[in-house]
Amino acid sequence: MPTNLSGVLAGVKDAWGKLGKTSRNIIIGAIALAFLTTALLAGLNARGTRFETLWSNLDPTDAGAIVSELERQSIQYKLEDGGRTIKVPADVLYRTRLSLASQGLPASGVVGFESIGANGIWATDFERKVQYVRALSGELTRTIKTIYGVMDARVHIVLPEDSVFVSQRKPATAAVLLQLQPMTDLSPSCVKGIVNLVARSVEGLSPSEVTVMDSQGRLLSQDAASLYGSTAISGAAFELTAQVEREFEKRLVSMLTPVLGAGNVVCQVRAELDLNQVRTVETTYNGEGEGVLRSTQEITETYSGAGTMPGGQAGGLDVPNYSTAGSGNSEFQRSEITRNYEVGQRVVETMNTPGAVKNLSVAVLVNKELDDDAHASIVETVSAALGLDPLRNDRISVTGIPFNTSLADTINGAFQPAPVPYNKLYVYGAAVAAALVLGTVILYLGRRRRRGTDTISPPVLPESEPEEERALPPEYVMRQRTRESVERLARVNPATVAALLRTWILEDER
Repeated sequence: MPTNLSGVLAGVKDAWGKLGKTSRNIIIGAIALAFLTTALLAGLNARGTRFETLWSNLDPTDAGAIVSELERQSIQYKLEDGGRTIKVPADVLYRTRLSLASQGLPASGVVGFESIGANGIWATDFERKVQYVRALSGELTRTIKTIYGVMDARVHIVLPEDSVFVSQRKPATAAVLLQLQPMTDLSPSCVKGIVNLVARSVEGLSPSEVTVMDSQGRLLSQDAASLYGSTAISGAAFELTAQVEREFEKRLVSMLTPVLGAGNVVCQVRAELDLNQVRTVETTYNGEGEGVLRSTQEITETYSGAGTMPGGQAGGLDVPNYSTAGSGNSEFQRSEITRNYEVGQRVVETMNTPGAVKNLSVAVLVNKELDDDAHASIVETVSAALGLDPLRNDRISVTGIPFNTSLADTINGAFQPAPVPYNKLYVYGAAVAAALVLGTVILYLGRRRRRGTDTISPPVLPESEPEEERALPPEYVMRQRTRESVERLARVNPATVAALLRTWILEDER
């Protein structure tokens, strides 16, 4: 069988060499057309009708309304995720979305203030109150769902009955249930914002009466309560410490990753900060010189006349005697000067901002064994990068140990693309292409053979023969060409001819 194949290939190669340029281009074009047809068939089969997500995470009520509308409009659809996700053909995605939005779909299963007044004038006060609470809860739900990280929410509001007695009045309360997105947690400040949003939207509702929890049963408002009152300081201190530690870890990882490779280094930093806010006032007085004259007070008394000088007994408790009895002249003069000087002083007020580093502890893990030189180099580099100070009793630990990456390898293997399933259409396309190419080659060779037969001149006969004997029958011409081909093949490749004859002889003996 291989010998026959070699002969066929040799014949095809010889025929290809005898073809002209135009003939070769025709055959090449046919082959290209065949492959293009196969690729087109494969592409059409792989594509089919492409569906894209119209909406996901739908409420069952909204999903039912949307499916009913799609069926009414005769639009194809697919349901996934237990009916919470609806997909439609990609070519009608946006048109369908706009059409449903004009009808208020999806409504997210939430009723807002648009439902007010639906009961008409015959509604009782109780029904109106219930309708108001329901509408207010719906509006708050819509607002909370717009917060990043919140996938769904439910708000329950309790408005107590009004009472004329102050001692019997009860405060309003509210409860918020959040369904968070996977791998997402809300910060205490975000929870505090939700609490304040609900409290400011309901009359008479205090933030302390609002409860927030997630779908896993965790009470989130308890963490937010630390942002109120005196515990807010401890929460801010913890956040500041965590922020400093993360910044140091980020610096170390970004510095060591180019050297050790991505994923080959883990850093942990524990920081002790000075969180005391100290205000220092220092006053310095200048004792040199008299200072700056601020004010002067001068008093001058002068007396001149006959008789004794007015006055009383020194040290007595009696009223002074201003008698003028007596003889002789007397004079009295008193001068008093008071000068006030400003004392030179210098006041310095110093405010120490919290956040100064008191102590650092650094741990570095490397995904390989470290020799003494590498260990010393990493210790020196990390100490210089973080400014470790032995006087502060800063500590550093560098350990080289191979990491266990089995979990990461398993996760990466799970994300590998699935093998493409075997499709018979590809085989059929390839068969059609091969048949087309083979048919083109055979057709061209047959046309060339017929053209060659028409151009071969018959052998010259003696002139004595009659004219009708000069025309040769087609069978003679075919035998002549076959004999010439066999002789040419025997001359060019005698080994192949010998093997072919041997094969025929063996087949005849069987």
